[in-house]
Amino acid sequence: MQFQNPQLDSETLPSIEHIPYEKLDPAYKKVNVYITLFFCLIILMVYLGVGFVVEELYQYPWILLFCVLWSILTGLFCVLAIKSYDYEGYAIREKDILYKSGIFFRSVLIIPFNRVQHCETEQGPIDRSFGLTQLSLFTAGGSGSDLSIPGLTQEKANALKNFITQKVAKSDDEEE
Repeated sequence: MQFQNPQLDSETLPSIEHIPYEKLDPAYKKVNVYITLFFCLIILMVYLGVGFVVEELYQYPWILLFCVLWSILTGLFCVLAIKSYDYEGYAIREKDILYKSGIFFRSVLIIPFNRVQHCETEQGPIDRSFGLTQLSLFTAGGSGSDLSIPGLTQEKANALKNFITQKVAKSDDEEE
């Protein structure tokens, strides 16, 4: 038997751009805004703390400059947190799972089910208060998760976890 590896026409390959992605839970948009506001408040507190040591930071040109820049950046980051929701989503296909994200630097991550080692659900304190969960998929050789889908309801995350676990178990049975 002779080795064969025919070339494929790239024009006939399926496109992932026409896949209908499922949106994350709308509460995830609020979580993003709250986390953004929390970090902006930390920056404000650091400035105020440093101002106790360096009193010049509380005087006219510096305090005005900081307040204007802080307000502009806080508003910009909040708008980005809200808009990023529109560019995130996931899709489940027969043999893989896809996750898209990014406003400026867009990415689509595809993980075939036969590469998944295990999956888990995670909740931070803010996620828990909004009833949201993050689903993380792990493949061989990685120390961290290879795919994390945030902003899922607990029911949706558990359903996806069960589905993926069954797919992984089924592909393991077929290999043996």
